[in-house]
Amino acid sequence: MTVTPISREALLQVVKTLPAAPQILSQLGRLLLDINSDLADITLLLKRDAALTARIIRISNSAIYNTGLPFASLEDALARVGYTEVYRLTGFAAVAQLADQQLSLYGVGGAQLRENALLTALIMEAAAGAADLDERAAYTAGLLRSTGKIAMDRLAKGGRTTFEAGFNDGLAAWETSYMGMTNVEASAMILDEWRFPADTVEAIRDHYVEEPTSSALTHLLNLAAGAADRRGHGLPGENRYWEATPAKFAAAGLSPAEFEAALVQAWEKFQSLRSAVA
Repeated sequence: MTVTPISREALLQVVKTLPAAPQILSQLGRLLLDINSDLADITLLLKRDAALTARIIRISNSAIYNTGLPFASLEDALARVGYTEVYRLTGFAAVAQLADQQLSLYGVGGAQLRENALLTALIMEAAAGAADLDERAAYTAGLLRSTGKIAMDRLAKGGRTTFEAGFNDGLAAWETSYMGMTNVEASAMILDEWRFPADTVEAIRDHYVEEPTSSALTHLLNLAAGAADRRGHGLPGENRYWEATPAKFAAAGLSPAEFEAALVQAWEKFQSLRSAVA
């Protein structure tokens, strides 16, 4: 079969059809680094997307965030949730908006994709502290690592090919043979276009690859995605990449015991949040 690789231009064209929430998340990350920004600036940014605003209010009214009277407005929700929680809350809402449809190319439902993203992000965030890594970068990498799958599914609409979990060479090899690009390569192109930090983009691009020169964040993402898979929230074709070796823990900068403690913490949060993010 002759394969015509997906061009950057075609990929970025289909990205224009995706919800704006992840791009707003990228802008929010930069805004939070500015010591002169305040809650009013954040509120103004988030209000650019009415659907995102509605999801943030909905999630902020879940039991994990609110045990009192419901928040009626974005201003009220953000003021009560707190400045440091805004990025995490917006990330939850962004992934709920982004992963809202079945990916026919991959045989993955929206709920399956959302829950994988949520659990992987929570594991990354919890483990980043033990590994002395940036928690926001770790969280973002876990949350958005499958963005390329969403774009590639849209590019493949109308085709009859669907990934079969029994494909012996794994998902990346199948994607290359069918689309001329892997989903992690596509994710990296998209997140770079959306101006996410370079370390986040690199971690997503390389987390299938077991290279000793990869960054600590890359290895942590590999371990976190594997842990999500073993907890029953993996995605088809990826489990061949997730062997949790001593070398990966060393490269990520934490011990298996530290990672297991982070996993327990993340799993508890996930159980509380999964219905709110649905």
